[in-house]
Amino acid sequence: MSLDRNCSRIVAFLIVLLFAGCNATLNKERVTQINESLSQITAIDPTTHIELLFYEKFNQINSSASKTSSYKLAYSLIVSNTQTLTIRQNSSNLKHTTVTVEFNLINEQTGEVVHNGKISSEATSGAVSSLYQQEQSSKFAQERLAILLAQRVYQNLYLYFLDNLANETY
Repeated sequence: MSLDRNCSRIVAFLIVLLFAGCNATLNKERVTQINESLSQITAIDPTTHIELLFYEKFNQINSSASKTSSYKLAYSLIVSNTQTLTIRQNSSNLKHTTVTVEFNLINEQTGEVVHNGKISSEATSGAVSSLYQQEQSSKFAQERLAILLAQRVYQNLYLYFLDNLANETY
């Protein structure tokens, strides 16, 4: 009697192990398909300094880019600076910087926009007394935000392809 109980436990354990192994294989295949789709994205050439930073970071993250391109990533970065605090004695200004990226993923074969989005990020900078240092601080904040937005756009596109892959399989 106890032998039958042990055999049924072993069989149940092996069945669970089999399904767990199949699930891991499906996940690896899904990740491979997503990475393959992402590698077919070519970002448009930048026109400004912060777009160049965005472009370089996006291409660095998407390092497995293939020579054949099925998608084109069109994007524009919009910078907004607002003064948030002024202390007159030290002439210290804090600037609130917002950088927004608007992007379209375009299918190169059909010319259709298959996915689009708008992502914003913000930072506060400039807690120094020199006007030059305040401008440099604002510039560095813009550059850091452009790099951060490249990562977020990549993540957004990853989720887009993950969602499309899930919709195709079910």
